[in-house]
Amino acid sequence: MAFKTAEGEKLFLQAYDNNLNRWPIPYESFYISTSYGDTHVITAGDKGLPPLIMLHGAGMGSTIWYKNVEALSKIRRVYAVEAIGDINKSEPIRSISNREDMGKWMSEILDHMEIEKTDFLGHSAGGYMTLNIATCIQSRVKKLVLLAPAASFVPFHKQFFLRLALINAIRRKGFIRRVFCHWFIAKGNIIEDDIFDQFIYGVLHYKWKVSPIIPKVIPAEKLKTIEVPTLLLMGDKEVIYNPNRAIVQAKASIPHIETVMLPNTSHCLFIEDAEKANDLVIDFLHKEAVNTELPHQIS
Repeated sequence: MAFKTAEGEKLFLQAYDNNLNRWPIPYESFYISTSYGDTHVITAGDKGLPPLIMLHGAGMGSTIWYKNVEALSKIRRVYAVEAIGDINKSEPIRSISNREDMGKWMSEILDHMEIEKTDFLGHSAGGYMTLNIATCIQSRVKKLVLLAPAASFVPFHKQFFLRLALINAIRRKGFIRRVFCHWFIAKGNIIEDDIFDQFIYGVLHYKWKVSPIIPKVIPAEKLKTIEVPTLLLMGDKEVIYNPNRAIVQAKASIPHIETVMLPNTSHCLFIEDAEKANDLVIDFLHKEAVNTELPHQIS
């Protein structure tokens, strides 16, 4: 990993390990060599279960699934993959610059693990990557689960970029926590404050070796090629964009999509109301495929 100082790396790794220690079940971790770098993967669940690839949001890594992995690993062998072009334990050597790169990177990962076809779940930037991967290697996708995917359907609010600029200008731990991290949580909801230490130390100390992945709106004509069953979960207090507009656009773009708005949750919905989010995901993954001639939508 590339950090500006040894002390900065130590702080990040301590925060990473503290978060990973929240995982309530046994896990293994390993690296997969790809043409984009060595990709770090954390896996849990019975090896005989069908696979589920999980892609995290920006800046948090796979540790963020601490409230979801126990429930999901009862029905799937979970592979929490850490993205190249983000702050985590993966070791990048080359940027993932476009959707073709995302598809190639994931194909190499699946080939290494001898997974022909799998379900995918992605949050925020991980949701954006999941959608792009599906447009490139759809033959390897069973179902998609999207948790508040970054941009993808509608642009970010300007306030998102303003807050991002502020935390890069005022590089203080308390300021980043208050102005950026807490912004993603709906009022009245509580997430353990030290969860965000990993993100904060990454912002303060990480030295970029490759270009980060910047989510943007995916053209509707690309999204319309996605024929696999898809579940989209949004928080009704989402702050990075208008969730109602995102759901409308998603329904208009992806033929076989179900959408659910979780009340009293924001961008961290899968932590804010983990029980409900887990139940919805498990029900969706268990569900038999419906007649794909007509979209199946819930709102």
